[in-house]
Amino acid sequence: MQTKAVHEDGLREQPLMLDIPSPNLQKPGLRNVFRLSAAIAILMVIASAAGLVIDGLYTDGAWAREALRGGDLTTLAVAVPVLIGSLVLARRGSHAAQAVWLGVLAYSVYNYAYFAFGAEFNDIFVLHIALFSLSIITLVLAVASFDIEAIAARFRGARATRWIGGFLVVVGAVLGGLWLFLAIRFAITGELMADIPVDGIHLVFAIDTSLLVPALVMAGVLLWRRTTGGFAFGPTMLVMGAIYQVNLLVAGLFQANADVQGVKALPPEGILLAAGFAAATAAMFLRRGPSR
Repeated sequence: MQTKAVHEDGLREQPLMLDIPSPNLQKPGLRNVFRLSAAIAILMVIASAAGLVIDGLYTDGAWAREALRGGDLTTLAVAVPVLIGSLVLARRGSHAAQAVWLGVLAYSVYNYAYFAFGAEFNDIFVLHIALFSLSIITLVLAVASFDIEAIAARFRGARATRWIGGFLVVVGAVLGGLWLFLAIRFAITGELMADIPVDGIHLVFAIDTSLLVPALVMAGVLLWRRTTGGFAFGPTMLVMGAIYQVNLLVAGLFQANADVQGVKALPPEGILLAAGFAAATAAMFLRRGPSR
């Protein structure tokens, strides 16, 4: 059923959130993506629960250990419910849910890259590798199987898309610029960030500058230009970014609770960035209006 808003002049506007054109989930590719995503959700629950419940599972230093445990809680409490909800709504025909689905898969790739490459060897290492690999495979299959044009059409009526695209570009550029500045400063002076272990910084720099920054900037530029790719992958990066900002805040709470040196619980800049992603995501998904 479609619900449409009516202007004062009586003209009908773009369909609202309840408009959910039906994608063909009977296609073999989509069925495989659905099954793999369901498997990822199950493995996420198992891995996250193990990380939170098994004492001493992570043998890393306090900074990394508490960050991993904070990530486990976020994945269990936020990412898994959002993934399951998007699967349910996508089966009912929502293209918006498919964008959310892609966003959670992107979050899973980014998140489990840290577990796979950054954590010390532990008893569920194979599970983390499986999650990282499955997330990459499933994300690629999803992009190949989803109707990107239909997903983009769902968001073409969203307001402030240029502002949202600009937000993604600014976040990506500032993040990348900061990491590059610190890397160049290290090359010149040998100074890094005193409160964060060198191994932790190296992995963050590597993953962010090679994966996250280009994805944010590309999605933002495409959304600013109002292209099909922008309307499809802009929402994807908003969802991914929103969930990971929660991850960072929760990780900070775990680290502060463990008295990790130099870590502040709920830093103002982290709250501001999380609020920015939440507001941009809400504007993209909830506000509909004429395309412009």
